[in-house]
Order: sequence, then structure tokens, then C-alpha cells
Amino acid sequence: MPWIPKGKLTDMQWILLALRNLTRNRRRTAVTLAGLTIGIGAALVLQGFATGIVTLIGGLMVEGRLGAVQVHKTGHLQADQNALDFTLPDSAELRARLAAMPGVTAVAARLSFEATLGNGQQSTLALVSAIEPVADRKVCPVRFANVIGKGIESTDKNGAVLGIRLAEGLRALPGETLQLMATGPDNRPNLLDLRVAGKLPATTELDARRLVVVQLGYAQELLQMPGRVTEYSLAINEFSQADKIAGQVQAALGPDYQVVSWLDLLPQIRSVLGMLTVVMRVVVAVLLLLLATAVANTMYMTVHERVREIGTMLALGVRRQEVVRLLVSEAILLGILGSCLGVAAGTLLVYCLQTHGVTLRAPGADVESQLRPSISALAVVGTALLALVATALAAAGPAWRAAKLSPVECLRAT
Repeated sequence: MPWIPKGKLTDMQWILLALRNLTRNRRRTAVTLAGLTIGIGAALVLQGFATGIVTLIGGLMVEGRLGAVQVHKTGHLQADQNALDFTLPDSAELRARLAAMPGVTAVAARLSFEATLGNGQQSTLALVSAIEPVADRKVCPVRFANVIGKGIESTDKNGAVLGIRLAEGLRALPGETLQLMATGPDNRPNLLDLRVAGKLPATTELDARRLVVVQLGYAQELLQMPGRVTEYSLAINEFSQADKIAGQVQAALGPDYQVVSWLDLLPQIRSVLGMLTVVMRVVVAVLLLLLATAVANTMYMTVHERVREIGTMLALGVRRQEVVRLLVSEAILLGILGSCLGVAAGTLLVYCLQTHGVTLRAPGADVESQLRPSISALAVVGTALLALVATALAAAGPAWRAAKLSPVECLRAT
């Protein structure tokens, strides 16, 4: 029978009494603690992987190709055959205005269009992205991270980087000359030579087979569009804030411009990431539900084994709400210990995985990527609090059932 001092128990006495009761069946307490530790740790690791996947995809798309936010002339993204009719001026004033927006760290102009690339014997469709090498390096710093050969340099006017399978299909080695033909908005075709500077192992099959990266000035000459661009690409402090910053830029520029985040340009990725978030939340909720069920089962077994003890406590004048408080206190202490152990195990594992990385290769990708799980302090605290609340709620039912027992029936129990 537990130690019950006379008079009202202090908070510290409640804690000591609850701790003493937890040590009475050490095997059961250890099993429950192990379950809580594994469950909370697994929930944190899953959240870490979800965050790591978002960061990986965002980094590949934002820093490797698109930029976080893009500014177009209204109608450009909806245009099909006549997309070059919706261009913007290559304006220093507009650049400065965009660079001054809160959260924007760099601005680069681009010219995107379709063209035909050939080697004199065969030709194929190419998706051309014309960039400013210096400015683009600030917006997409890893664009040429895995290039075979060289990237686009400011001094190389007609240099080009090709998707690796596009280059292989045209049997184009670095240093060789190809011909790029395109039609400008005046419907007059033009053809210019370009020199293969490098081959780019791409993260998508489309880029590997169709992508051509050239200098902005070269593209403007080819299309006979001096001083015109199709978009401005913006780098921001945190690409997870892309939607918010895109909305702010749109409000500042007005209806003549269409401002989109990288997720707007890739709606299928937005859907995948949204589904991933929902799945992770469901999995975490299921884990917490299982933990609550395990704690409830433990508390029901505890009540069943301590029926005579509870009856004695009630007979000695312990109030029913104090019985509830004692049992719930035991569960809360169990939850606190389990949360601490689970948080320690989960964050340690996430840290190790973040430090060493998990090597992945997406379908159709030419290079491997490093997935680095990470988890915020807010997610850690939130998961621990949810587990603690679930534990307390799980103990409420058994505790209330124990408090409603009749002292006489309890003392008669065997």
C-alpha cells in the first residue's frame, strides 16, 4: 500500500508517490517507456525525412534551375505558340525595384524559348534557357554543379551547356560546334552557331533530353529581340516563403505582371509535397494513437492489480478526485520520461542522418542526391507535447473508473 501522509498532500509528495508507484512493476514500466521512446522517436524521424525531402526537391529546383520566384508579363505562362509575344523589357529600373522587395536577395533576367538544335546531319527540339552568367549564379548557385566540361562563362558569347542525353544523341563533345535555329516574334527564322561548353547531368528526364543553356545576349541576337526577356528570376532568403513573397511582389507590381513561385511552375510537385505532408501527419497521429492505447492498457492493468489498494485509500478518506489525480500523475510522469527519451533518441538519429546524408537517385536523374533530414525545435516541442497530452488523456478513463469503485467491493476483491 502506498505511503499516504496525513493531511493534504503537497505537489512534491504527489510526484514522489507517483514515482514510487511506477517502480513497483518495473518490467511493465520499462516496456511502456520503451514503447513511448520508440513511438516518439519514430515520429520525429519521419518528420525529419519529410522536411528533408521538401528541402532536397526545393534545392534542386530552386537553386539548380528555376529560382524561388519568377516575374512574367501577364499572359506569358498561358501562351502556347506565341509565348514570345509576351516579353518584358530588360530594365535596370525594374531590376532595382525587384531587388528592393523584402526578402529578395538577387535578380536575374532570362529568355526561355523553343528552338531546333542540329549538328548538320540531324536535328531535334530543344528547350532553351538563356541566362546572365554572373547574376544567374546568385539565383541558381548549383545550376552547373555537376557539369561535365564547363558552365556558361561571361566571356564565352556562344558557349552552351546541353542536357547530357541531348548531347549524346547529337554526338556532341565539349568544344564542338552545333547550329541553333529559332523563330522570333516576327516569324522570321534565324540560325547561329554555338559551341558546346559542357554536358549537364540533369535531375529530370526532360532536361537531360531537351535542355540547352546559353548566354542571354546570344539568345537575344538569335531571336532578334535586343533588350527583351521572358522573365526575371528572384532569389529569396528562404525558399519555403516563396508563395508569400510572390504574393507581395505581385501586389507591388500590379496586374501587368504575373508573379509565380517555383511551386506554381511545378504544380505536380506542389501536389506531391502536399500529399507527403498529409501522409506524415496521419502517420504521426497513428503513432500517437498507438502510444495512447498502450498507456491506457497499462493503466487499466494497474487499476486491476491495485483494486484492494484503491479501496483501502478510499476507506481511509482519500477523496475520489485524489485517486484520479494520483493515477493521472503516474501516466503524466510516464509520458514525460518517455517524451524525454524519445526526443533524445529521435533528434540524435535525425542529427546523424543529417550529418552523413542519405544517398538517393530520383527516377530519370543522372546524378545522386543527398537527402539530409532535419527537424525544427518547434516540431520537437510540438511532438513531445502531443505525446504528453495523449498520455494524460489515455490515463483519464482508467483513473475515472478506479475513482468510481466502491471501497467495500474493492476490499472484498481477491
